[in-house]
Amino acid sequence: MGETIDILMAVYNGERYVQEQVESILRQTYRNWRLIIQDDGSTDGTVSRLQPYVQAYPKRVFLYQRKENSGAAHL
Repeated sequence: MGETIDILMAVYNGERYVQEQVESILRQTYRNWRLIIQDDGSTDGTVSRLQPYVQAYPKRVFLYQRKENSGAAHL
């Protein structure tokens, strides 16, 4: 089956697009992957839209949540 690929997804207030992103990953033909999602303290419905995927794919989709937004990325 090959090596497991980790897909890292950072989200923040992505309620509008996050389901489409996850569905796109689920449609991939390569099947040996894990999706690791880091929510950066979203205040919209992002997390509630991701929960069904975490429940449906417990060995494949993982969600980690920060309580507070960490701020913009710095160089």
